[in-house]
Amino acid sequence: MSGTTMAPGPVPEVPLQRAAGGGLSASDVSVTVLPNLAVKAVVTRGAELNEAAAAQLREHLGELAGDRRVAVVLELSGVGSVSRAARAACAAIPSVSAWAIVGESPVDRLLGHFLLGGEFGSVPARYFTSDGEALDWLRLRDNVH
Repeated sequence: MSGTTMAPGPVPEVPLQRAAGGGLSASDVSVTVLPNLAVKAVVTRGAELNEAAAAQLREHLGELAGDRRVAVVLELSGVGSVSRAARAACAAIPSVSAWAIVGESPVDRLLGHFLLGGEFGSVPARYFTSDGEALDWLRLRDNVH
């Protein structure tokens, strides 16, 4: 993956759309491309991260990544819940090279560690309390340049 970079410059946040059968509303998750093969996905406070939401996240990350893999900073601050199906679906997203889960509160930490309890064995994944720590960790793993 070394030597591959995304185009510089600001990229607007891209909200995901509601999937059939529930899941995210247009404002429940925003995805922003960060410099150097990283993407930040923010789940809106109070929203549910369920299987439909994870499927939409998978589709959107695939579109952004193209034939590359990207490191993802997934912010769960204030999320209402994370389902088992979402945990499995997130762990199976092929376009992700590493997951850095970010939250603020003890409940965020609990939900983050629940999410990380999925089958993330094929890519590095860890919980953090700040974006800075998450990005530093991703850089050390050579997932972000």
